[in-house]
Amino acid sequence: MNNQNFWQKGLRLGVFFAILFVICFIWYYLRGGSDEIKTLHNSLFELSFFGWSGMNTPSFIYGIIQSFIWGYIAVALWNLSGLFISKK
Repeated sequence: MNNQNFWQKGLRLGVFFAILFVICFIWYYLRGGSDEIKTLHNSLFELSFFGWSGMNTPSFIYGIIQSFIWGYIAVALWNLSGLFISKK
């Protein structure tokens, strides 16, 4: 895989992950529900994103940046896994 293709795939996957993060963040407020569900939702965010401190603006910014970066990490890991698979 060439370098240009890596950056394009990383960008696309990063934007996709960032959009999913925004949907999940908004879903917390749209869903309503019991306090247990909201606590679980917040706990999952806390497990998934470094620096998560609750449903606030700094956490939203950290989460969207980390989601974007995870796109590049996923593409890099996918490319690395391809190096170890022998082609026959």
